[in-house]
Amino acid sequence: MMLRRFFRRANPDAAQRVDVVRRDGFALPLAIMVLALLTMGLVAGFAASASEMSTSASQRAQARAYSFAQMGLEQFMTQRKRVLNTAGAADTFCKHCWAVNKSAANGQVKSNLDTLPTKKETTYVAFTGGSAVIRSVPIWLDIPNGRGTYFVSSTGTDDNSTTFAGFGKTVRATRTVGVLVRWNKTTMNVLGALVSFSGVDKNGTGVISGNDACGGGTNVAGLTVPSEQSVSVQGASFTPTGNPPYDTLKTFAQDSAQSGLNWTSIKDGSGITADIIIGSGTFPATGTFSADTNYWPIIHVTNGPSGDFTLPNKGRGMLIVDADLTINGSNQWDGVILVGGQLTSNGNNVSSGTVMAGLNTLLGGTVKPTVADAQLNGQKSYVYNSCSVSKATSAFKRYTVIPNTWMDNVASY
Repeated sequence: MMLRRFFRRANPDAAQRVDVVRRDGFALPLAIMVLALLTMGLVAGFAASASEMSTSASQRAQARAYSFAQMGLEQFMTQRKRVLNTAGAADTFCKHCWAVNKSAANGQVKSNLDTLPTKKETTYVAFTGGSAVIRSVPIWLDIPNGRGTYFVSSTGTDDNSTTFAGFGKTVRATRTVGVLVRWNKTTMNVLGALVSFSGVDKNGTGVISGNDACGGGTNVAGLTVPSEQSVSVQGASFTPTGNPPYDTLKTFAQDSAQSGLNWTSIKDGSGITADIIIGSGTFPATGTFSADTNYWPIIHVTNGPSGDFTLPNKGRGMLIVDADLTINGSNQWDGVILVGGQLTSNGNNVSSGTVMAGLNTLLGGTVKPTVADAQLNGQKSYVYNSCSVSKATSAFKRYTVIPNTWMDNVASY
């Protein structure tokens, strides 16, 4: 201390220079420290921004994967049976379904997916920017009675981005949804052997019976007409039978709701896919039906808003007529007849299954408000047959969702 004071007194200029040098040396580490802190702040900011962007991108990828999974599940439930060519191989929605669960072809009846699925089904669906893998696994099967419960899962994958999985690896975002379903055997809610939503005019004799001609089934009404409409009988006595023989107590709204028919989608072809469309196709000849008793096609007649179609020959299956239908002579039909407009029967006609007329009234208006949509002339026989209805509507058998079983984040391995 004494030496420092002596040095300053002896050489004041040198002492001042030493002090100045000491102050300049202190600024350098301070600047380095400030730069280091600023660098650390910038790095932290960039890291936080990158992390936020990565998290946001992952969330978007997960949302897209979820959408693909849901779309795949919905397509499987609605398009499982879809076949776009006659061979049943190419352009098929679920090739694996056809490989493991199809029924055997029989004569003119092509193989189908209308029977109880007993094996696991898997299919792949490609979307723009992603895909989905759908699996249907049997959980419980009652093969003798044609019943089953299944778990259907759909794993969606987003192809637009990748997610870090650790150790320098990346994976595509995936999401799995699932639902429990059962095999639905109920094909159609039959209201009666003959149903007319806008009344019936009956001339002559005949039999209208709702007693199940197949046996073992539940009897239905012989004749069903809404309470707002009338039933006119002329000529020989005619007494329907069934449970009840006449069902004329329910209103139009009640009958239409009970039928469960979406006539709009049936008419435009989206509700029921036809095997033959009359307008672009040819009605099967009598020999076609005679050659194979297992031939039960769905035939859709698109005869315009007020056209009339005459049944050319007897047959079987489901006959959908957009407007009016006329049956002459002794032509017979086994299965289901759905008529949008007026049904006119002349002669000794026989129907085994169920017949519904005046369905265009379900669209909100009556096509012929002053004329009943069921004109029955001569000797008629309309008999309910549950076996014929089941065969004609076998294409309706499908998976149906069990309520409150949908899961949106199924674990996948």
